[in-house]
Amino acid sequence: MFDISYIKIGAVLAILAAVGLGYWHYTSILSDREQLRIQVSSLTDQRDQAIKTANDNADAAKELEATYKVQIAALEVMATETAAAEALSRAFTDDLAGAEDIAIPDALAKPFLKRFGGRP
Repeated sequence: MFDISYIKIGAVLAILAAVGLGYWHYTSILSDREQLRIQVSSLTDQRDQAIKTANDNADAAKELEATYKVQIAALEVMATETAAAEALSRAFTDDLAGAEDIAIPDALAKPFLKRFGGRP
């Protein structure tokens, strides 16, 4: 009836093996693709988080720089005021050094001397 030879059986088995190997290769590629998609998704999330962190750090640095500039301006004002106070103090000291002694009324001298341990 049917004359099936070993060559025909071998050819059918070879075709089935080729189709089976092709299917196995195709499913492994799909599996690899799915794993890569998951990795890409994870890396994208990490990248987005890193960008957000970097932006937050940049904002914090800008705020810190603004605070620093305000403090520097305050220190410059304080330094200017200190220099003016020192100049006024020197002028006052110079005026006192050049002034002649004056007589202090006894009503003021005795309490002053008593307070600071001098003799009347």
